[in-house]
Amino acid sequence: MLPNLKKLVWRWRFVLTIAPAVAIAVIAGGMAGLFLQLEWATLDQFFRLRPAEPAEERILIVKIEESDITKVGEWPIPDTVLAELIKKLKAKQPAAIGLDIYRDMPVQPGHEELVGVMQSAPNLIGVKKVAGEKVAPPPSLSKINQVAVADLVLDADGKVRRSVMSASEGSGKITLGLGARLSLMYLETKGVTLKMMDAKRKLLGLGRAVFVPLTGNEWGYRNADVGGYQILLNYRGTEERFDTVSMSEVLSNRVSPQRVRGRIVLIGSTAESINDLFHTPYSGSLMAPHQLMAGAVIHANTISQILSAALDGRPLIRVWPLLGEWLWVLCWSFIGSWIACAFPESKFLRKKATSRWTVWAAVLAAGTLTGAGYLAFLGGWWIPVVSPLLALVASAIVVTNSYNQWQLQQANEQLQEYSRTLEVKVSERTGELEAAKVQAEVANQAKSEFLANMSHELRTPLNGILGYAQILQRSSTLAKSDVDGIGIIYQCGSHLLTLINDILDLSKIEAGKLELHGSEFYFPSFLTGVVEICRIRAGEKGISFAQQFDSQLPLGIQADEKRLRQVLINLLGNAIKFTDRGGVMFKVEVIGHGAWGMGHGQEGKTEEFAMPNAQCPMTQIRFEVEDTGVGMTPEQLSKIFLPFEQVGDKKKQAEGTGLGLAIAKKLVEMMGSELKVESAFGKGSRFWLDLEVPVATGWTPAAAAVQRGKIAGIKEKKPKVLIVDDSWENRSVLVKMLEPIGFSCFEATSGVEGLDKAAEIQPDAIVTDLAMPEMDGFEMIGALRQSPQFKNAVIIVSSASVFETDKQNSLRAGGDEFLPKPVQLDVLLAHLQKYLRLEWIYEKLEAPLEAARPAVPTPKAPTAIVAPPAEELEKLFNLALRGNIQGIEKAVGELERLDAKFVPFATDIRQLAEGFQVKKIRELINSFRCDNP
Repeated sequence: MLPNLKKLVWRWRFVLTIAPAVAIAVIAGGMAGLFLQLEWATLDQFFRLRPAEPAEERILIVKIEESDITKVGEWPIPDTVLAELIKKLKAKQPAAIGLDIYRDMPVQPGHEELVGVMQSAPNLIGVKKVAGEKVAPPPSLSKINQVAVADLVLDADGKVRRSVMSASEGSGKITLGLGARLSLMYLETKGVTLKMMDAKRKLLGLGRAVFVPLTGNEWGYRNADVGGYQILLNYRGTEERFDTVSMSEVLSNRVSPQRVRGRIVLIGSTAESINDLFHTPYSGSLMAPHQLMAGAVIHANTISQILSAALDGRPLIRVWPLLGEWLWVLCWSFIGSWIACAFPESKFLRKKATSRWTVWAAVLAAGTLTGAGYLAFLGGWWIPVVSPLLALVASAIVVTNSYNQWQLQQANEQLQEYSRTLEVKVSERTGELEAAKVQAEVANQAKSEFLANMSHELRTPLNGILGYAQILQRSSTLAKSDVDGIGIIYQCGSHLLTLINDILDLSKIEAGKLELHGSEFYFPSFLTGVVEICRIRAGEKGISFAQQFDSQLPLGIQADEKRLRQVLINLLGNAIKFTDRGGVMFKVEVIGHGAWGMGHGQEGKTEEFAMPNAQCPMTQIRFEVEDTGVGMTPEQLSKIFLPFEQVGDKKKQAEGTGLGLAIAKKLVEMMGSELKVESAFGKGSRFWLDLEVPVATGWTPAAAAVQRGKIAGIKEKKPKVLIVDDSWENRSVLVKMLEPIGFSCFEATSGVEGLDKAAEIQPDAIVTDLAMPEMDGFEMIGALRQSPQFKNAVIIVSSASVFETDKQNSLRAGGDEFLPKPVQLDVLLAHLQKYLRLEWIYEKLEAPLEAARPAVPTPKAPTAIVAPPAEELEKLFNLALRGNIQGIEKAVGELERLDAKFVPFATDIRQLAEGFQVKKIRELINSFRCDNP
């Protein structure tokens, strides 16, 4: 038995040693208060997540609002008003009245009247403050012992989570808290009295409730000031959970006696100017607006907690002792260690993706821990969540690293042994080396399969998203705002697709095989796409985002569109991420031309560079991103381009991997430029690159084709297209893309069905997936090519597997083109046009469009156009200063609706905006500002 025990201990040695060590470290951090703020934040979130409880029917809050103070005309409110308020409430026979207003001095007129009312109201309780800056109670109420403590206890983060049941003054006299005093008065009418159950532990019995005071030894309030008799406050909710009326309603007799009779009435200020407002667990929610809670509402929550516990059995919030916390942390530390140790040792999981299963198991354990904490909270217990969660994760990480280090050490020892006996064991080890090589190849294959599967699984839903976005963009029944929204969906989906492609490129970066693929594209549309993606991010953070584009920018350039977009989105994304105040400016300008033109370079110097090809003139463009964010120190600037290095705010570092700037710098260097940066700590940063690119002319025919209108049909043909795909979503996208244009679409769900359907319908073109049941795409293409009937058939392969090997294999099998998913409609139509020799029918436009840059009309003289009012001009001018094209278009639309005489002015501004002529917009507006002071 002893040998078995030794083996068991050796097997679980990492768990038995690391779990207690991690638990001790976490417990030590907890005793030092490192996690208390996070535990409080978790408790606050539990309060906000808890289902809303029924409204409290036994309490009425009389609010003194800003309107009441304004109506009275002064603060403190005069004694005569307060006396009238108490008198009217008293006449409606409440169970008790709590005056949550400090009243230690007379406020004339009417003080004698107020004293008389107070002395004649045996159920009226005034307040005093005994902690910090003390405030005396109303003298008339103090003489008859109708006074309670109104102090609220703030935690270290400034929030109220505890309630003072009673407090002692310097003289040793114990005074009940306002909530406790009013609750006991109410409960006495119900025959419920307070009983001492354990004098040593200060346990108090009240009806169905047992009150346990905080002692300062609890894990959540270790070494905290728990003077008096304090308990955790189990909030019922915000002000909406209570019946409330205003002081004016009471004074004007608009409150029925039924709303007061038999209730506890609390009188207190809710006006912001009085500043009797406090942070509570309901303050600072990410999903709700920031709100403070009035002191009277907090006292109402205390009363509701006491009454509900004594009469209804509603749970009070209890806290575990220190030993309970320690055992809880130790338990979850063992769980994390066990997960990290058991999964690699599992024979079942050894052949699978162990790391992925380990992560999922840890996530499941963390969710179980959080759920247990929430369920315990609903049952009246506040148990640690953050510290055991940290122990769970830390122990799993440490055990994993220790296990890997042990394996590495074992491997090193074996290698040393091999080196000593190499000559003897070389023949014996040859087989082992071959096995190790096979394992390495299997591991590499597993990595490739994982990346391929991940790409395939993400591209499949994106095919539907981007496909239907393209379909809806072609609709003629949608409003412009809807089309714009669909365009943003398409841009964001395309950005996500770019990110997926970037993940696949990481392996190329590691192998040094990353290449640039230049193409000609429409430059303004490219910039608009980048701006729209980043403007959404900036809007979510609540910062401004402005762009400033040079009017001399070419319409078309030749570059790697994907990589240039990747660099710009990375720079703009970083600027937005590290900017909390101010905004981000994106500037693009021409700083140089080819041999036929001059430009201004760095520091205003003119420069000229050679033009390598007379058919392709060159231009030099500066891309600049400037922000007002956190900035960087010189030491941080020296590290920002290193892989896996992150600088700046630690909280924001968690949002990235540290690879973005390193990859961007490498891409910029491959483009023949240099990524430069200037930064001032606390003021902001500026990144820029000067890129020399050929001015493209090849984009013109494509643009002209687009400008001819949407493709509406096919001249003199109705080609038959067979779509072979096992996913009905993918087939649906292609059918809805092609049928409205004039194609006859047929569907097949597998390779076998595709062969049968092809023989039946004789399609003009076949669009097929690769991965399908029964017979995959490769087998189907091979069978088609072997058949004389389909030897020369047009076959387009459309697959979510986008590795180069997939493309080459599909073309080698007999495919004519490879079309990666998500499918781009224009690319698909271009392939079909090429192979089927189609001629498109376009929708007619209202006016002919030119292939070159749309001519910007010369602004009319100010005297020929009616200018809008000065305030509207200033609004437009400010939008132009920020480069906000969308804002300008919206503003001129409002001008047109305001008065028809402003239509010519609005038309000129809109035409300039469509050409991104921000500078000319400012000049035009300035000309009217001079004439319209």
